Amino acid sequence: MSYLVYCVFRKPLAGELEFPEGVAGHRVFTANYNGLSAALSKLGEPELPADVSSLRAYEAVVESFYRRLTVIPLRYGCRVGCPYDAIILLKENFDDYDALLRQLEGLAEMGIKVLQDEPRAVAETDRLAIPSEWLPGRSRVSGAASAAAKKPDSLGASRATTVQNALANNLCDSLQGSFVRHKVEFPSCQRGHLLSLHFLVPRESVEGFRQAAGHLPSNRPFKLSFSGPWPPYNFVDSLQP
Repeated sequence: MSYLVYCVFRKPLAGELEFPEGVAGHRVFTANYNGLSAALSKLGEPELPADVSSLRAYEAVVESFYRRLTVIPLRYGCRVGCPYDAIILLKENFDDYDALLRQLEGLAEMGIKVLQDEPRAVAETDRLAIPSEWLPGRSRVSGAASAAAKKPDSLGASRATTVQNALANNLCDSLQGSFVRHKVEFPSCQRGHLLSLHFLVPRESVEGFRQAAGHLPSNRPFKLSFSGPWPPYNFVDSLQP
């Protein structure tokens, strides 16, 4: 028998907060240590199937806590042997969890995916037409990057990286002031998907972020897909048990 861990947060819980059913319909409860709590549910199977229903149930539990509290969402599949192990987890990581909860206080995650209008083969990514104002100036290209770009076998990869960095820089510059922190994620496969950006935004400013994103330059050969607000899944990787 083991237990699935959903998220970490500070007590107390709002009295009217109702816990949804956890993965596989198991009851969700909390383990507590010195003002910190972890949401758990029993895990009947030795292995967790990463199917759609399990992922949705997991996310529903995390979001139910997130709507009322600041939470550290854990990666799907994090588990402990018994509820007491969850208390040990909180105890051993107390300072890190406490510091991160302070950093995440009042913040939500918003996402932007940059997609090509017409998905094309990876080999064609370096020929993606980008307006000159979206490309970095000469001063932004390092000597090492310039030297690498001159090598025939790295020309395509260098061009793709230049385009991705230019898009990330310009999108973040255009949204400056509407977020407090961001992360850029480059896809392992570029077929139709250029990059993903994740932003930490004050909860009360989510609508302002949406409006700012809606006014991004329109003369672009790519499209943007927006999502959020979400629990800050992409800003807690260093604290995953």
